[in-house]
Amino acid sequence: MRTFAQTTVLFVVVVLSLALTSGCDNPKTGSLYDPSAVVRPQPTISSMTPAGVAYAGMDTLVITGTNFSTTLAENTVYFNITSATLLSATTTQIKLTAPLVTADSVAVRVQVFGSDMFSNKFQYSLKAGAVTFGNLGTAETATALTTDNAGNLLAGTATSSLEAGIAKFTPAGVRSLYAPLTPGVASWSCFKLGPDGYLYGARNVRALYRYAPGGGSSAALWTQVLGTTLTDFDFDQNGNMWVGGNNSNLYRIDQNKAVSPYPFVGAVHSIRVYSGYLYFSAKTDAGEKIWRAQISTSGLGTPEIYFDFATAYPTSQALAITFSSDGILYIGTDSPSGLIVVNPDKSYSAPFVAYSSLYTPGFFSLAWGAADDLYATSSTGVLMKLTIRGKKSAPYFVRP
Repeated sequence: MRTFAQTTVLFVVVVLSLALTSGCDNPKTGSLYDPSAVVRPQPTISSMTPAGVAYAGMDTLVITGTNFSTTLAENTVYFNITSATLLSATTTQIKLTAPLVTADSVAVRVQVFGSDMFSNKFQYSLKAGAVTFGNLGTAETATALTTDNAGNLLAGTATSSLEAGIAKFTPAGVRSLYAPLTPGVASWSCFKLGPDGYLYGARNVRALYRYAPGGGSSAALWTQVLGTTLTDFDFDQNGNMWVGGNNSNLYRIDQNKAVSPYPFVGAVHSIRVYSGYLYFSAKTDAGEKIWRAQISTSGLGTPEIYFDFATAYPTSQALAITFSSDGILYIGTDSPSGLIVVNPDKSYSAPFVAYSSLYTPGFFSLAWGAADDLYATSSTGVLMKLTIRGKKSAPYFVRP
């Protein structure tokens, strides 16, 4: 026998069920379909720019089509199953950043809130802007880098943090041994090919070394500058070597090994000769900056600040610098931004930050290949090749 309470509960359940059911039905047809609901038309994709192919994680793309929403958040663009970061939208165009999806054929679709259908699939290609290079072994890391005029890469290598010789890589990645390890050397900080085909090296001590043309044997001591640390160097068109480190001077060393000091107090990380100037990254009491000083027959002009790196990246260091032929500065940093690109007007960007998982926490050596490839060594010894589209290296002087 039901109690009064049980009967009351049963009555309430029945009433609520009837209310919910009748609220969902169309009162005229008894169907759940509501003909008065507004459904947006299916979006369509007619074209994408750049046409055909772009670089994943780097390029800005524009999708042209129909029936997009002017409210940015109501649009979703999928590259296969990965959604892209959208920048702006009109009813006919969506601007976005290419996601980090790399494939020759990627299915692009647009979904718009309120439409019950995806757009048509549009096939597109996304290339990797940065890749690991050289197939280094599990315990193997890369150190200093340089290239020859044919685009071959010479890379210092280390195994379990001990110097293990110099590897030579063709642009296609075919590896050979350029030179065996040099006893007593823990690691190299800089390499450059110089006059007569010798490969010169520095290793953060007072000595400079060189390998015989073509390699084949260990490095030999070339010269020393007492009381210094020699970290990085570059050659000018006359074959003079310009050297810096954590010292009170910059140094010019000619092929007769005559040393000329030029006052500059600071820890110099990297040096590059470009367009009649000596450029160098250095940390001083004023912070981390990119400096330059004019090279003349009489020596070196007064250093001036070229780019205030500390203001742009206050917690990072500029560990490597180089230039493209049109005067754009490339800075390898110890930050997740990796490579910083500085235009002549001093505007700057970090185009490879989407690839930071490959190179964390940054780059300490850079060397241009023969085309638009820039080789880089990460701070943890990962060897990488970056594509700098449409650019090529500024001259490396006296390089064979």
